[in-house]
Amino acid sequence: MCKPIKKSTKELSHECRCWDKSATTTSWGDIVIDSPLPPKALDPAEAFDMASGEIISAMYDQLLMYKGTTTQIVPMAAKSYSVSPNGKVYTFQLRKGIKFWNGDPLTAQSFIDEFERVLNPKIASAGEGFIDPIIQGSAAYAAGKAKTISGISAPNPDTLIIRLEKPEPFFPKILTMTFFSAVDQKYINSVGENKYDSQDAMGTGPFELKDVTTNSVVLTRNPSYWRTDQYGNQLPYLNQITIDITENTALEAQRFELGTTAFLGNLTSGIPNDQYPTFETNPALKKTVLQVPMVSVWYVDMTVKDKPFNNVLVRKALEWAINKAYIIKLLKGQGEVANQPTPPMLPGYNKHLPSDATYGYNPAKAKQLLAEAGYPKGFSISLETFNTPTDEAIITAIAGNLNAIGVKCKIQPMEGSTFLTEYLQGKVPFFFTGYNQDFPDASDFLNTEFNSANAPATDNTWYDNPQVDSLLNEAQTDTNQQQRVKIYEQINADLMADAAQIPIYIPMDTIAVQPWVHGYQMSPTQFDPLTTIWIDKNHSK
Repeated sequence: MCKPIKKSTKELSHECRCWDKSATTTSWGDIVIDSPLPPKALDPAEAFDMASGEIISAMYDQLLMYKGTTTQIVPMAAKSYSVSPNGKVYTFQLRKGIKFWNGDPLTAQSFIDEFERVLNPKIASAGEGFIDPIIQGSAAYAAGKAKTISGISAPNPDTLIIRLEKPEPFFPKILTMTFFSAVDQKYINSVGENKYDSQDAMGTGPFELKDVTTNSVVLTRNPSYWRTDQYGNQLPYLNQITIDITENTALEAQRFELGTTAFLGNLTSGIPNDQYPTFETNPALKKTVLQVPMVSVWYVDMTVKDKPFNNVLVRKALEWAINKAYIIKLLKGQGEVANQPTPPMLPGYNKHLPSDATYGYNPAKAKQLLAEAGYPKGFSISLETFNTPTDEAIITAIAGNLNAIGVKCKIQPMEGSTFLTEYLQGKVPFFFTGYNQDFPDASDFLNTEFNSANAPATDNTWYDNPQVDSLLNEAQTDTNQQQRVKIYEQINADLMADAAQIPIYIPMDTIAVQPWVHGYQMSPTQFDPLTTIWIDKNHSK
C-alpha cells in the first residue's frame, strides 16, 4: 500500500515503494482536476496564468527543464548545451526524432519560430520582457526594424545558437518557461493565430488537446511521446486528464471528498480556508494534505501613473492602513506577513529593510499621510479582483481597513478571464492578486514587475523609477552572484521606500492529493507533475 511520505520541508510527495519495473503503461487511467478559472490562452506565447500554464506545460516541450523538484537545470528537448567562456553564446544540440502530434519533426526552427512569436507586437506576449533586449537583435525585431532575430540561428536542424547582448547568469532558467516552447509554425499558419490561441494546439508534449469548452479542457495521452522513465516505461502514464472549470470552492472540496477529483487547491492558493479546518480534523482527509511554503507574494497593487496613486504619500498611507496580521488569521495560519516584493526564500530578499521602507498597522499614521497628500477626507476607489471565498474574506478586510481611514473602497469582483486580460494590459487601477515564481531568481519578481520597460505586460502598474530601472538592468547581467544579491536587496528597499506595492502575505502551498494518486511531488519551480503521476489500476474516476 502506498502512503504519503514526508521527504523534507521543501519536498513532499505521494510515492509508491511498490513500483513494478516490468509494468507497462498501456492503461493507467484517467483523472479529473478542478480549476477556478478557465485558461486565458492555449498559445504558449500568450499564457501567463496558472490554469494556462498547467495545460501548456502538459502539451509542449521546452529546451531545458528542472530536475525533479530541485532548481537544477537539465536538458529537455535539447540533448545537451554549452555556454561560451564570455557567457554570451549558448549552443543547444537537440534530440533527434522528437515529433509534433501530427508527425511534423521538431527542429531548431521550431524554437526560432516561437521566439519570433513572443517578440511579435501583434501577439503582445508577456514573455517579451524576459528576452528583449537580452538576446541580440530582439529589440530590432520587436520594433519591426528587422525581419529576423540576428542573435538566434540554426546552422542545421539539430543545432540552435542563441547570442546574448550581455551575459545573463539566469538565462537557462528563462528557457524553462512555457513561453519558449517548441511550436509547429506550419500548423499555426494553417489554423490561424486566433484559433490556435483558443481552440487548437499542436505540441510535442506528453498530452494532446482533445477538447476545449467554456466548462472544461480535456487532454489525452500522446502515444508517441519521446520521454521514458528510469525503467524504460514510456511517459506519460495517464490516459486522460479532464480539467473542469468551476469557481465554487465548496463544490471543489466536496468533489475531492467524494473522490471525483485527483487534487484540491493545486491551481489556487491552496485548500480553501473555509474548508481547511475539515481537512485538519478529519483523519482520512488530513492524510491527503501536502504543504510547503510558496515562492509567491500576494499583494495590493495600483497604477502609480494615475491619481491619486501617483502621490507617494497616498501609497504610504495605504501601506500603514492594512492590518496584515489579521489577514494571516483569516488564512488560518496558512501564510506569513509579507514586507517586500521578493519572497524570503530567494537570495535578494532584504532581511534588514531601512526604517523608511518598513511599515506596520497604524491607521492614525495613515490618516496623517493622507492629509499631507492633500486628501484629508480621503477619496473613493474600487478594489478589483477575481475572487474565491478565501479572497473575498481578505478583500473585505482590506476594504474595511481603507474605509477606516476615509478611503471609500468599493469591492469590485471581475470575471476571471476579463480580469486577467485587463490586468495584463495595465488597465486595472487598484487590485488584489498574487505573483508565483516562474523561475528561481529575484529577477523574476523584481525585474518582471517593476522594470518600466516591461509595462504594461508584466509591469501592470506602470511603475517607472529610473533609479530602480538602472539597478534592475545592472543586476540582469551581473555575473557576480554576491553582488547581484546586494543589488536586489537595495532594490527591495527602494521599492518599499517608494511604496511601489503593498505586499500582504507569503502563502503556504497547501494542497490535497488523493491516496490513489502516486508519484506526485510538490515543486517550487514547476506545475503539477502530470507526466509522471499514475493512479491505482482499480480506481475509477
